[in-house]
Amino acid sequence: MSSVSTMSLKHFFSCLLLSGLAATAILLTTTSESRAQSESSKAVVKSKPQPHYPKAARKQRIEATIVLRAVFSSTGKVTDIKFEKAIPNNLPDDILKMFIDESIKAAEKIKFKPAIKEGHPVSMYMQLVYNFHPW
Repeated sequence: MSSVSTMSLKHFFSCLLLSGLAATAILLTTTSESRAQSESSKAVVKSKPQPHYPKAARKQRIEATIVLRAVFSSTGKVTDIKFEKAIPNNLPDDILKMFIDESIKAAEKIKFKPAIKEGHPVSMYMQLVYNFHPW
């Protein structure tokens, strides 16, 4: 074999080896990224108790939806619960306050599995919707 052919073969095998190493590096990177993504998930609600329907609202047959925003913490507690809106938005103030209070009490009792990011529990915001029906 000539020296040119030998050099070409060495070059070819060097390139092949480097390609294989690069492919292995890409595969390892992709696998670790996939693993990190598979170790990430949103919070999973296990139980969401319904709020008590206030008697005063039931007597008036008031139907409403209360929307809250809360933090589902990495420790497994629902925290930082805030009222966002009521539908309809023209509820009597006393009834609105009762609906909000009952919704917050129910939200505090939610059981959930915390969100996971890169294999570790993390906190996340969640929107909570509670419907009040007189029946």
